Amino acid sequence: MAEHEEYGSAVDEYLTRAYDGDRRTACLTAGGWDAGLAAELAGLGWNGLAVPERHGGLGAPLSALGPVLTALGRHLVVGPMLENTLLPAVLHPLWASAPALAAAVETGVPVALVDPGVTDDRAAAVGTVTLRDQRLSGAVEAVRFAGQASLLAVVAATEAGEVVCLVDPAAAGVRVDGVDSADPAAAFGRVALDDVRADAATPADGGELVARIRSWARLLLACELSGVADHALDRTVTHIGQREQFGQPIGSFQAVKHIAADMYAQATSLRNLCAAALADSADAGTADLDVLAWTAKAHAAQVAVRVCEDAVQLHGGMGFTTESDVSACYLRALALRGWYGDATELQLRIGAALLDRA
Repeated sequence: MAEHEEYGSAVDEYLTRAYDGDRRTACLTAGGWDAGLAAELAGLGWNGLAVPERHGGLGAPLSALGPVLTALGRHLVVGPMLENTLLPAVLHPLWASAPALAAAVETGVPVALVDPGVTDDRAAAVGTVTLRDQRLSGAVEAVRFAGQASLLAVVAATEAGEVVCLVDPAAAGVRVDGVDSADPAAAFGRVALDDVRADAATPADGGELVARIRSWARLLLACELSGVADHALDRTVTHIGQREQFGQPIGSFQAVKHIAADMYAQATSLRNLCAAALADSADAGTADLDVLAWTAKAHAAQVAVRVCEDAVQLHGGMGFTTESDVSACYLRALALRGWYGDATELQLRIGAALLDRA
């Protein structure tokens, strides 16, 4: 894990130099997509971190992406970093039939994950996609970076389980419409498929690959939420050390100290849980990886929002304004809380898995 932390440290150091407060604010107000930033980060090789060496990547395990996503969350970076670091790595066997998948590593032009499985609670509202005779039909109502993508990785249902199909968004029968979002770091779209031919598809393996993608998405989102919580904590500690009332910093008041101490404990617990889950993921089978991911994401969904709420409170009225990053932290935490399951949804999954084992 020490080497993995070095990846995160390198990303953190670069963003500290090149992604200052003004640039962060500009990116966050740009609608969740900055083509120049995406190309810049791709040029640094970040998208190829977990891509096998035979394809020109660094060949790091997927767990190495955890510290990187934490650093990205800490700096509130916009863009499809989850999609562009995870999908090319897990779908590398399809590179030969989908050059855009490999190109995403080099250019930062996104691959959008069209996945109806982002939630259980609102599954009927999110939509479904089916694959029959290599033809795709259906719609998914919320897809990150669908409007900017050069390739769609579509999770589709078959009689043998779910598979991943690759589709050109410009193909006949594909329609992508923009969707408003409260997430300041991600653009969304609605993707509809009307008898669209799949350019390539993963083998029907009973949904094993799809389950793996979703588990890693949850783990990495938990890491990103940990970074968001760290950012909110750092901003708050700075603020309460500078803001004065009655002739002294508000951080010297006992009530404020209690809230700040709880924020620190919560953020530290999330950071440690993510590190432990990433370490255990190396030897985890599909079922164990599922439970690790559910646990990390469920805790992250609760903790990050709680830390950001406390940050807003300790910033007073300015915490709700764009003058402070804590408002963006709060919006980001709320947006990611339910993506691939909130605490309530995932706790039900954890409980069912533990009962099955018993």
